[in-house]
Amino acid sequence: MSKTVAIMQPTFLPWTGYFGLIGEVDDFVFLDDVQFSKRSWQRRNRVSGPNGEVQLSLPIASKPSRPKIIETKIASEFNSKDILKRAAGCLSVAPHWLEAEHLLQNALQQTPQGLAEVNITFITALSKLLKFTPRFHRSSEMNIYEQDKAARLYAICDRLEATCYVSAVGSLDYLMTANPFSDYTVALRFQNFSPVIYKQRKGSYISHMSSLDALAWMGKTDLAKAIRVNTKPVYSIEEIIRKNGESN
Repeated sequence: MSKTVAIMQPTFLPWTGYFGLIGEVDDFVFLDDVQFSKRSWQRRNRVSGPNGEVQLSLPIASKPSRPKIIETKIASEFNSKDILKRAAGCLSVAPHWLEAEHLLQNALQQTPQGLAEVNITFITALSKLLKFTPRFHRSSEMNIYEQDKAARLYAICDRLEATCYVSAVGSLDYLMTANPFSDYTVALRFQNFSPVIYKQRKGSYISHMSSLDALAWMGKTDLAKAIRVNTKPVYSIEEIIRKNGESN
């Protein structure tokens, strides 16, 4: 029996491609026990505002220092009303803002539990709304201690008895350098997703905004449909190399 798996860090209000990956696998693993990075998308994302993109971000507590994502706490002075007001200032004119606001508000109620809980709450709730229903897991609950980045991905897939691992294209470089999948029975494939283009404000469109932005402007039905249409058959490493060679 075939089983596809994807593994991603839980990011804040991730872009539509993240949900494209969720929508095409049987099991999705939140990689929540790796190093937190302040400059990553783990704590911030963007929405379209009246004068261009606007960043929404969560302030992070100074302790513990160098935490894993699951250990990362939200700063005690954070008030969820501030980020909700900032988001509403950009998106309240969008036709489906109230639906998007409800998801954001529910996720922000998890701030006492930490960053991972905020992000996972939003992602799983929007996945359910879009009717993308893989089995969700957290790597922190799997007791896998492999330190090498690529080997750890394989170990998770092996634990879940995967036959195919679908990776985001951003992982291509290090998986080409050290590819544990090449010697085993789990096929390595890469996501093939085109950014969803949708109407924002009149006469403007900014690509790669957060899923919060896409939901507010499109609504759950059109967003789910667009994600499925923009999800194409996965690539092998060889196909990506050939494709990149043809474009150069």
